[in-house]
Amino acid sequence: MAKNPPSGADPYGPPAGSTPPPTSYQQVPPGYQQGPPPGYQQGPPPGYQPGPPPGYQQGPPPGYQQGPPPGYQQGPPPGMPPGQPDYQQGPPPGYQQGPPPGYQQGPPPGYQPGPPPGYQQQPAYGQQQPGYPPPGTYGPQGGQPGYAGAYPPAGGPKPSFDVSKLTIAGWGVLGSALLTLIASFFPFWSVTGTGTIIEFTVSLNGWSLWWWLPVLLATAVGVVYALQLFGVLKPNQVKGDWLVYGAAASFVLMLIVLVQTFLYGGSALGYTGYSHGPSFGVFIAVVTTAALTYFMALVAQSAGAKLPFKVPGPA
Repeated sequence: MAKNPPSGADPYGPPAGSTPPPTSYQQVPPGYQQGPPPGYQQGPPPGYQPGPPPGYQQGPPPGYQQGPPPGYQQGPPPGMPPGQPDYQQGPPPGYQQGPPPGYQQGPPPGYQPGPPPGYQQQPAYGQQQPGYPPPGTYGPQGGQPGYAGAYPPAGGPKPSFDVSKLTIAGWGVLGSALLTLIASFFPFWSVTGTGTIIEFTVSLNGWSLWWWLPVLLATAVGVVYALQLFGVLKPNQVKGDWLVYGAAASFVLMLIVLVQTFLYGGSALGYTGYSHGPSFGVFIAVVTTAALTYFMALVAQSAGAKLPFKVPGPA
């Protein structure tokens, strides 16, 4: 517990038994001088003159005149009423209103009103124009009248086929070639046998063995002739006498097929000792190839082909 200080002692002073402060303490150090340092002069420096520098003149420079320059007049120019802008309304001096001298209003000399000589007035809508054919009688499209074919149709020539121009010989060529192809699917040769229980028949058509060769040749002749009719092939690309010789070759080969059907016994198929021989398909093919040769010779002959002999009959 703290002890109370003795009576009469300063409660805020140093405690009893403490060392007193030193007495040699000086607040201002030695040699310190208050005030300005030596040689300092307050006020302007030597030679300073208050006011403007020498040669300076206050006011406007010499020769300067305040106000408008000489000859300047305020207000409108002479001859202009007050309140108007600084320009003259109307044309300038020397300007003449109207056309220049020598100008003539109206058409030039020699001008005739109306259409020129030789001009024909166009007819009303729906009336026929003179010099042109009536509608529906124009020539083929692609060119002007008198210039047929001047503009060929786009995409090259289109094949055309006129049935009315096909002759009897031409129909004969197409029909005989088609019938030869149909006959090739019928039996050319057949074999028939009777067993202990049933009777059987085996046949071969025109596409068996080598028998398809005359069929294919006859069909090719008919196709080439049809392409010539439709304009796909030109007549000079495949000559007519070549088609005659092709049709004749198919007829000769078909005769050989007919002979073989009589002699062929079917041994290659394992059929021996049974009834065998030609069937009705080969007889039809012989007749159609013969007709193809005849009609093809008539067509080639009418076209100017040179054949070994002249073929009688319709053209």
